[in-house]
Amino acid sequence: MPLIRRRPERLPLRVPRPDGSTWPTRQEVGRASFAASTLYQTGYGQAFTPEAHAIAGPLLEQVLPRLGIDAAPEDVPYLRRLLSSAAQIGAGIGMVEQRVVQPGEQGTDRQVAGALLEAGDDLPAMPARQHGTAVYLLHCGYYLARTGPAGLAVLLTQLDEER
Repeated sequence: MPLIRRRPERLPLRVPRPDGSTWPTRQEVGRASFAASTLYQTGYGQAFTPEAHAIAGPLLEQVLPRLGIDAAPEDVPYLRRLLSSAAQIGAGIGMVEQRVVQPGEQGTDRQVAGALLEAGDDLPAMPARQHGTAVYLLHCGYYLARTGPAGLAVLLTQLDEER
C-alpha cells in the first residue's frame, strides 16, 4: 500500500516590511529541519549566479537608498557588500523554490521559510539596526525571486508609504 503524504502547508507570500512584521516567525515555521538546511545551502549556492545578482542589483540601487546605511564612512563599502550578499542569498533561496512551485502559486513553503530564518541567523554579527536591514534585504531578495520585477514596485510603494 503506497504512503499517502500530505502536501506541506504553505505560508502566505507577504511583502517584506523593514520592521520585520511580515517575516516568517519560528512559531509559523516550527523546529529547524534538515530540509530547511538543505534548501538554505542550495539557495546559497545559487546566490552568486548572474540571476541572483540581477535580482539584488535593483534592491541595492532603489531600496537601500530609502533605508539609509547607518555606518561609519569607512565601514560603508564592507556593509554594502554584506547587504548585497544578504539580498543575493534571499534571491537564491527564492530561485530554488520558484523551480518547484506551481504556476501562479503565491505561498511560501514552511521549509523555505525555515531556510530564510537560518540564513538570517547565519549573517555576521553586527549592530541590531544593520542586522535588521540585512535580514530585510534577504527577504526582499526572496520576494523578488518569487514575484519578478513587478515585486520591486510593490516594495518601493510600501517604503514610500511608510515614510
